[in-house]
Amino acid sequence: MVSSGHQESVLSSLDLLKLQTEFLRGLEIKGKTFNTVKNYRTDLNIFNQYLEANGRSLMLTELTLQQVKEYSSHLEKKYNSPNSIRRRVQALRIFFDWLIERGLYQENPVKKALVSPKVVDPPRPLEFKNIFTLFNHLESLIENSQGLEKLIHMRNKIIFYLIYGSGLKVSDIEPLSESSIFPGSPGRVMVAHPKRDPYTIPLPPGFNQFYIEFKESLEEQKDKDKINFNNLLFNANPYKILKRGLSSRGIEVIFKELSKKLDMPFTAKSLRQSCIIKWLNKNESDSQVKEWMGVQPAYSLKAYKQYLEEEDHAKEFSEIGEKI
Repeated sequence: MVSSGHQESVLSSLDLLKLQTEFLRGLEIKGKTFNTVKNYRTDLNIFNQYLEANGRSLMLTELTLQQVKEYSSHLEKKYNSPNSIRRRVQALRIFFDWLIERGLYQENPVKKALVSPKVVDPPRPLEFKNIFTLFNHLESLIENSQGLEKLIHMRNKIIFYLIYGSGLKVSDIEPLSESSIFPGSPGRVMVAHPKRDPYTIPLPPGFNQFYIEFKESLEEQKDKDKINFNNLLFNANPYKILKRGLSSRGIEVIFKELSKKLDMPFTAKSLRQSCIIKWLNKNESDSQVKEWMGVQPAYSLKAYKQYLEEEDHAKEFSEIGEKI
């Protein structure tokens, strides 16, 4: 550990950008997703830009609590979203925790600063009648296509099942492999996070049979394109599979295009929120819903329950929800 008297002389010789690069590389080695590392890089760059705008070099020196408060005030003036402000301060806090682990700092000044509480936006789920429209559209695309085009539409239906059927976030779907799927009655999908034990979520009734068809078509196409991988999803152009896997951003783009085509505003997030509403409509316990969502027991479902109370979805769910 560096002594306080020696700290500034040591820190003054350290390149802030170089340290941040090492920090980000460490996140990649730990298995953080591309988007997570990108967000950390963006948040730290905003701090760097703030230092430069205030005439400070990017050489690491002592950071005081007062300077952290001034940076927080700067963020509050520049950004309207409390969650964006909170995330950028938290990124700085985690970076300084890393510096402490390296023996370059004795205490983290960011921890002493008050961080805005996370604001939970009210859920805006896709209505069940529109979910049914989306599902029928995906089925129609599959029925009226062939070859790789059909396989791409089948892939999109698999994604639909995973989000609306099992409540997965796009970041949960991105790393899935074939070994993440456990066929059965019902089948289950395994979600694994770096900082917690893996857990499984039931798959919807129609998934199993469709998954068998999807796998058969995928294997045929992989043989044709002379490519091999174990990822559940893939990236392709109209002519061949380009590479294994599909990024979170790629999944979001798929739903953006479907939303435009159907003239029906929705996102992968709103579809997932519909799944949560579906679970609550089926009287699943709060603890079970939270487990499937992958959140802590202290997480509040109040906003979802208020939505159910304010909007009468029970009849609509009984007529449509169980069909998918």
